[in-house]
Amino acid sequence: MLIFAFIVGCSGTNGKISRQNGTADKVTLAELRENWNDYDIHYTTRNGRWAAAIMSDPKNNDTKLAGDSWIKIEDKETLSESIREIHLWYDYARVHIIEGPDNQVFGYIYYATYLQVPVEVVDERTLYVSTLPGFGSAP
Repeated sequence: MLIFAFIVGCSGTNGKISRQNGTADKVTLAELRENWNDYDIHYTTRNGRWAAAIMSDPKNNDTKLAGDSWIKIEDKETLSESIREIHLWYDYARVHIIEGPDNQVFGYIYYATYLQVPVEVVDERTLYVSTLPGFGSAP
């Protein structure tokens, strides 16, 4: 009973990364690349060298994605290079939705779906997206 109360009590403190369902509102990697100026875009690594994930935070909403290990992408060339690196290393990389606890869309992440990326609520408008696991701790 105590465990159940703990789980229910903490369920509102986490965001999540979800698959995009359907095709009507699905955001593609090509759209994110083409409209890159509409987003604050960051990448992160697992080894300190090559991009392993790209996080896209829409500029036209009142929400924010944050994270300590994410490096801001300032130009389209860096974005293209980061996408190329992810293509080379991860066969199963896809664009997923980053959502708050009420399923509000905060942004998108392009990464290998088998990697576990914790997402925590900072406040009602901010999610903290953790770093990707290192190579020694995940496949």
